[in-house]
Amino acid sequence: MTVKSITPQEFNPYFSRYIDLNDPDATITQALESSLQVSVDFIKSIDKPLDYRYASNKWTIAQVILHNIDTERVFAYRALRFMRGDQTDLAGFDQDVFIEGCGDYAFAKASLLQSIIATREATIALYKDMPDEFLIRTGTANGNLMSVRVIPFLIAGHHKHHEMVIKERYL
Repeated sequence: MTVKSITPQEFNPYFSRYIDLNDPDATITQALESSLQVSVDFIKSIDKPLDYRYASNKWTIAQVILHNIDTERVFAYRALRFMRGDQTDLAGFDQDVFIEGCGDYAFAKASLLQSIIATREATIALYKDMPDEFLIRTGTANGNLMSVRVIPFLIAGHHKHHEMVIKERYL
């Protein structure tokens, strides 16, 4: 399964901004693995303090990275529920509440790297050897239908989007 095989009916149009950041020919595994390597290299390259914010009402660099990790965990959980056939309408999550819950301090770069790697490895393991009939299953989260197979591309694109934001506004 590649990005090209996904149809617009499988996700909320809002998520196109993330899905479109993937290579259209990338498979699920390729998208997740390459995105992880790019993210790790990017985090290692940051030379500003991770508690830096470009405006007083904006998140710190560390908070943006943690937001990517939190979002991946939420979306992987959704994928698991949908894979298993759970048709419960899952609630959305408030990203600002999640960030407030982590405090306003600089995370150690090593800790963020460890967390992003562990989270991504868990996501890759979730999708490893998943039969196609499970990947095309759908579920509803925050009132929006999405397929299991769209989630990895959403995760990879979401990471890329926020890494571009950090490059443009923070570095």
